[in-house]
This record gives sequence, structure tokens and C-alpha cells, in this order.
Amino acid sequence: MTCANLAPLPFELWGCIAFYLSNADIKTLRLTCTLFYNAVPLRLDRVFLSANPLNIEVFRNIASHEKFRHSVTEVIWDEARLPRGPKRMDQTDEGHELLSDEDEPNNTREWAEHYHDYFKEKLMERHEYDEESACPIWFKEVCEENLRIIRNRKYDDKDTPEYIACRAQIQAQPPLGQCWQHYQHLLCQQKDVLAGDSDYEVFLFGVKQFPALKRVTITPAAHGYLFSPLYPTPMIRAFPKGFNYPIPHGWLYTEEDKPATAYAWNHYPELRAQYRGFQTVMRVLANEPNSVSELVMTSSFLPTGINCTMFDEPCEEYDQFVKVLKNPGFRRLDISLLVGGEVESDLEACWRSLRNGRLCHALRGATEMEELRLHTTYDEDIHAEGQYPRISLNDIVPVEKWSKLRHFELSGFVISEDECISFLPTLPKFIRSIELTVMEFHDLGDWHRMLKMIRRMVFDNTSWRDLNPISRPTIKIGVSDSLGGGPPDYGVIWAEKEVEDFIYDDGETTFKESAPLESPNGTGTLKDLLDPTIGRPNVGPFEVIRLGIYRNNYDVYTY
Repeated sequence: MTCANLAPLPFELWGCIAFYLSNADIKTLRLTCTLFYNAVPLRLDRVFLSANPLNIEVFRNIASHEKFRHSVTEVIWDEARLPRGPKRMDQTDEGHELLSDEDEPNNTREWAEHYHDYFKEKLMERHEYDEESACPIWFKEVCEENLRIIRNRKYDDKDTPEYIACRAQIQAQPPLGQCWQHYQHLLCQQKDVLAGDSDYEVFLFGVKQFPALKRVTITPAAHGYLFSPLYPTPMIRAFPKGFNYPIPHGWLYTEEDKPATAYAWNHYPELRAQYRGFQTVMRVLANEPNSVSELVMTSSFLPTGINCTMFDEPCEEYDQFVKVLKNPGFRRLDISLLVGGEVESDLEACWRSLRNGRLCHALRGATEMEELRLHTTYDEDIHAEGQYPRISLNDIVPVEKWSKLRHFELSGFVISEDECISFLPTLPKFIRSIELTVMEFHDLGDWHRMLKMIRRMVFDNTSWRDLNPISRPTIKIGVSDSLGGGPPDYGVIWAEKEVEDFIYDDGETTFKESAPLESPNGTGTLKDLLDPTIGRPNVGPFEVIRLGIYRNNYDVYTY
């Protein structure tokens, strides 16, 4: 079909077609001919920022463009920093295990003197140069681990466009020596940005230049998986094809799939500096006129978050956070809170920071709140031999102040069934959706009994029961895929339709009495929050094969 054949189509129709295309496809389409260039506008509704000069340059160019700047509604700040070495072993001064081996002024050899001989030897080995690969051993190990994760995530799946594109990247991977050279260049660029204020200055400029800006997202998980970023920033899109590198995670993060220790916010400036994007955003939004009404600071279920000890003592960031939430029209807050520690006393200090009233005071200032998503990195394994923390939801959530609340989400909390049942009816009458994810219960509580109690509550709560089915609040439950029913790293099973059928329409119970904390096969959907393109029904392997998701002949060593 030629351009002459397409010319009679109205521009509005081309706009509808372009809605289903990615930004990359739109850019390619616009380059084909003048017709498409004029008919299909660029979709620049979000811009990216991080400690990278390319991201900063693109951000500034869009903010300076008299046409494009008016369409930007969201700024996404990538808090992840490329590591300059492996994470420190937990055998050194308090707090430093959360830093890379070269993130401090001292070099690796000076730091190694704090280790026992065995750990000192292992640390030095990882920094040795691998002559065959032309890169340090630690870099080679990380790149090999990236490929292993890709194989595990594909599992027994049939090929999809995403997997085919990923395979093409793997086949195009340059030698590790070339990857290491390019990675060193990225590290130098990152160091230069962190040594100055260019990211702060350009964000301040953008807040003034984007009249439609309504949301700021701060994420530690922008890089997602190798070749499958959660957010394809200009920096990531500019990587050489097949570029393999250590996937960075922002904020306080360990490599052990458990939350890092939430060290006291005011006492560790070198750890507080890991929240550079958060600090900058709070500083600007609290002190400059702006139209931002939504603040998203979630970790996509990575075991990290905003350090909860920020709420423990007076500090500048807390005061700015309070001020931001008080801005007129502020309507949405998504926040992941880091709750972690090596011993029970560390964890108790974390929970104490949340129930001392300072978080509740901050939330109370957002009188026009419509959406709240509150997550913690609570890890049930850490509490296995201790007492579960007791926190009243009323100590944290001032729901009586939020008559406009439409969405409420809670994740990573330990609650009692009775408290939950007494709390839910206090939500505003026109609440539209409720999500309870990866929760734990006091006193041997479970989801089987909880959902029965919620159903009984709904029948007693006439404001929910009498609503038109379309207007009733949707209720979604998310549970950990503890049985490993899906591919590795999937993490969470989401059940919504089954839960609503049980609560509102006397359907079958979602959680069986014999396994009251686990979602059985056939219930819900497995999702990977670090890669929203991937998802599947929570069914057994034979059903997955029947649905055309799995292959019949699986070889773990192929991709």
C-alpha cells in the first residue's frame, strides 16, 4: 500500500492506530514518509532522569522544546546506580555491607583489611582480572548470572515476540572485554553526574517547564532484567546491542533476596545518599510551585524501599514530604517502605518508626487523597522465631480524612482478621478498589477464614451490598507463589475475579481450608512486576501446555 492509497484516511484515524504502537515503532513510522510524519505525532508524555548525562540531556531538550514540553505528564527518576564493584561482604563496619566495594573514598585493598582472612581472600579473588574474558572476575560472574536468570525466566515457555527479541540480543552479545570497556565509560559518566548538581538543576527546570506535569515516579527497579527493562530510558535504549552488564538496583539493596537493614536515617549520611532522587524530588516539590498531584515511590516488589526510619526522628526530608502531601490537589501516593534488619530489635525499631504517629501525621495532610498504595518489605522468614509486629491500621492510615478515596492497597503488613474486618467498613462509601497483597495474620489467621469474614461483612454493610454490581469495590488478593508453581522469579499470584465471585455472588472459596494461605492451581494469575509483559494463568503444567504456553520438549540449556 502506497502513501497515495493512505492519504484519504483522516489524521484522527492514524492517531487511533498509533495508540497501539510503542514509541519506538511510532518513531520508525514517522521516518517512512511525510504523510506519516505529519499524521502520527510523537507520544512524549513521560521523561526520564537519572545519574546519567544522556538521560539528563534528553530531559533538558524536551523541557526546552516549546511543543513537546506541554504534553509531559510524568517524570520517572531512575534511582539505580551502576555498581563499581561487588557488594561488600557482611564482615565490615556497620552499614558498609550495603555499599559497593568502591563506593567509598577507601579503595578495595584498604577495606579488605577489615575482613577475616577467608573473606579477604575471596574479595581479592573477585577483583582479579580474568585474562581470557578481559574483565574483572566479579563482572564476568554477574554477566553469566544474568544469562542464567534469562533461561530460568523463560522456563518451558514457547517462543513469544519478547523471547525472540531477547534471544537476538543474547546472540549479539559482544565479548565481555568490550562490555567491560563500555561499562567503565558509563561509570565515569555516572561519577561526573554524582559529583555535581546537573540532575537537580534539570529537574528543577523541568518542574517549571512542564505545565501538565502531574506525576513523579521514583524507582529503584528501572533496569528490570537484562534486555527487559521496566523503563526503557534513553540511557538503556542507547546500549550497544547485546550489551551485558550488572543490573543495578537503587536505594538500600542486598543481593540476598531479603530486605537490607534499615539503618537510622539521620546517622548514616553515606547510606542516606543512596536516596539522591528522593531527596531531590522532595526538596524541589516542597519549595517550588508545581502541579504534581501524584507521587509514586514503589520498588516493584524488590526487597527495598524508602527507609522507614525517616519517620523515626525529625529530619529535613520528612518535613519536605509532609509539605508535598499538603499541596492542594494532591491525590495519589504509592510508597514502598524498607523494613529490615539482622536481629529482632532492628525490626522492632522499624515497626516503631511506622506506628509512632509521624507517618500518619504526614498522610493526614493529604485531605484530597484518592489513591493510596502502602507497601513494606516485611519478610516472614526473619520473624520465624520471633513475635509478629502488632500495628493498628488506624495508627497509620487516617482514612476518616479521605472522603474522596477510591483505591486502597496494602502490602507486606501483619494484621489480625478482626482488625481488618473492622477497618474495611470505615473506607469511604464510594471506594472502588481494594488490594491486599502478601499479608500475614496474627493468631494463626489465614485467607480462607478472612474471606469468609469479608463476605459476612459485605452482607452486613448495606452501602456495599446494595450498590450496583458495576459500582461495588473490586477486591484483589495477592499471595506469594511459595509453592513455586510457576517459573522462577514470578513471585505473586493475583486473584480478583474468584475473590469477587465468592464475596458477592456465593461462588466457591478461593482458598481451601486444607491450605488456607495458598492460592490453589486454577485460581488467579501469576505476574512478574519487573516485567509487565509476562503473565500467565495459575494452573498446573499440563494445563499450561494445553493453553499453548509451555513447550512439550524442554531443555534447560537452550533458550
